[in-house]
Amino acid sequence: MNKKKITGVLLLLLAFQADIVAQVQINGTIDIEFSSGGSDSKFITNGINEDFRYLHLSIPQINLLLFSPINDQFFVEARLQSDTWGTGQLSTPRFTLANLTWAHPDKNFSLSFGRFLSPIGIYSKKALSIDRTFVDLPLNYSYFTNISDERGFWPAAGNNANYTTGDVGLSTIYLGGYTTGILLDWMLIEEKLRLETSFSMVAPASDQNYTNLANGAVLTHLTFNPNIFWQFGLSASHGSYMQLTPVNRIHRPNNPLEQYRQSLVGLDIRYAFGFLEIQTETIFSYWTSPCYTNGQFQLYGNELAEYRTSNIGTNIDLRFEPPSLPGSYIAFRADHLNFLTAETDSSTLSSDWDTDTSRLTAVFGYKLARNVETKIAVSEQTPFDQSLYAFRFFLTAFF
Repeated sequence: MNKKKITGVLLLLLAFQADIVAQVQINGTIDIEFSSGGSDSKFITNGINEDFRYLHLSIPQINLLLFSPINDQFFVEARLQSDTWGTGQLSTPRFTLANLTWAHPDKNFSLSFGRFLSPIGIYSKKALSIDRTFVDLPLNYSYFTNISDERGFWPAAGNNANYTTGDVGLSTIYLGGYTTGILLDWMLIEEKLRLETSFSMVAPASDQNYTNLANGAVLTHLTFNPNIFWQFGLSASHGSYMQLTPVNRIHRPNNPLEQYRQSLVGLDIRYAFGFLEIQTETIFSYWTSPCYTNGQFQLYGNELAEYRTSNIGTNIDLRFEPPSLPGSYIAFRADHLNFLTAETDSSTLSSDWDTDTSRLTAVFGYKLARNVETKIAVSEQTPFDQSLYAFRFFLTAFF
């Protein structure tokens, strides 16, 4: 972590004039963790960096959350984030969320401009660890596939690089939970039916704040609450995801990279009654992409070969709050990500285009104070030989 940059940010906050500070609400979160992982640990597979897989203490994330009302209809919100994603060491602080929102006086709909929470899926809305039952996100969000925004379908994705410092492929839905564009949030029927639709710069898999191509995507989520026990959600999106880089620039004149798309549909269900909560989500993703193997793109003359791939992931979460121990919970997650066949106009791959993966996770959580929570999480995943296990003793606080 660049200590000078951290210090500069903090001094900048302290330098605010008193009248400005009075208009800006500043909160934050801090996560502290003891963790260890199996011999094949990687951030892109089990969330544990390979250089920090032995039991150690870390601060995986720090956030400053800013909210400032302009008047009774407009407000600004932002998130300044430093984390250990990919490298295992705290990054330079960066703004991962920043938007201007106009809320209708009747509060039944709003428009946000900038970078905001993605409407896709239910876990994108749980970007802060203190809002989550589990430490990790499901495989649809946390497992990086062999689809790259630089190379397309790339069987070697993630073999020789770390997230944030190299090309490791994309998760089906961006783990950070954000997208950039314009968001419409409309409560169609009060407390019953809600529609969130964004016109974003890139598809939900992309982790880029911006795009250097003429990309575009539509992301939408419809939520239906028939009563206090049930919640149903439907996600859908379609859009381009590639980025222009030195790797693919030479092929740009004959191959518009915007033609490669991710199409996604998802269903989520939540049931809560008494001390029990059950939540499940299924996401299906269909990709069109070029193919990069043996250090080069596959070509038909001057045109890139187009591959069509798909994957489907499902998780089910069970949470129980023992009435005999207030403030505590026990949770279990079963998670599976299945990679279907890849095909071109002339052939179909004889094997899956990535490795089918299952993960089992158990968590015990306890609220030490109103805004302080601890979690003990253990997970094991394919190939279930302890090479990709993960252990976490997690402490998170909101201030």
